Amino acid sequence: MSVDTETAATPSSAPAKAPVSDSMRRWTLALWDLREGLRRWELWWLLGMNDIRQRYRRSRLGQFWITMSMAATIGGIGIVYAFLFNMSLRDYLPYLAVNMIVWVFISGILIDSGQTFMQAENYLRQERLPKTTFVMRQLVRNSLILAHNAVLIPIILVAFGVSVSWEALLAIPGFVIVFVNGFFVAIFFGIICSRFRDLQQIIVNVTQVAFFVSPVMWQRQQLPQQHGYIVDLNPFASHLAVVSEPLLGRVPSLLQYLTCLATTLVLALIVLPFFARYRERVIYWL
Repeated sequence: MSVDTETAATPSSAPAKAPVSDSMRRWTLALWDLREGLRRWELWWLLGMNDIRQRYRRSRLGQFWITMSMAATIGGIGIVYAFLFNMSLRDYLPYLAVNMIVWVFISGILIDSGQTFMQAENYLRQERLPKTTFVMRQLVRNSLILAHNAVLIPIILVAFGVSVSWEALLAIPGFVIVFVNGFFVAIFFGIICSRFRDLQQIIVNVTQVAFFVSPVMWQRQQLPQQHGYIVDLNPFASHLAVVSEPLLGRVPSLLQYLTCLATTLVLALIVLPFFARYRERVIYWL
């Protein structure tokens, strides 16, 4: 009896496909999520705009309440603290206005980061959408709040005779740095807070403490020289400075830029592997 050697040899001689490792699969899906999430700008822009509209629905002034509330806060705090610090209102109020507006943007990203995916629960359960879409949604929302509040900056600077120089353009790369770091922070805390809900309150408390130890209402020169490390080693202060200092006609220090860039690198090295590993579990934690 003859044996069909070709047929018999086929199963053993056919090259087997190399199995795709679980780690490689997770990284592939994470990169797809990042690419698709950023590409669908119409979706996250619409969602961010809708969040602002819903917050002030049926209000006659609508989104202008954001600007009016900030103006009232700056005016009230500015007058009181100018007397407490024995400073000229002309010098103090522009400083407070710029720093308060930038701080509200930074703190808004931090506080909202824990709710990033919990607020998107209905969307994520109904359709397979990139999770970074909802990270961009909350960044757009806070950027719109910043845009509403930023209207006050030129008004206050002109009213108090503060000249605007070309250094103000440095606020643009500073904003980009804060935005990118906010993107990483929103991914990280969005995932963790989906699993551990108590962490959201911890983020709020830490943000409140950071407000008082960062030069928002006070200036660095008011600190004793030996305690300058409170600002120099404070990443919140550095992120605040790279946006606010140029608007006040000052160039941020090299240390402040290096601190921000080092923060970006550390966040990227931590968040990207974390996102690749746990992004698929978010839907089960919601």
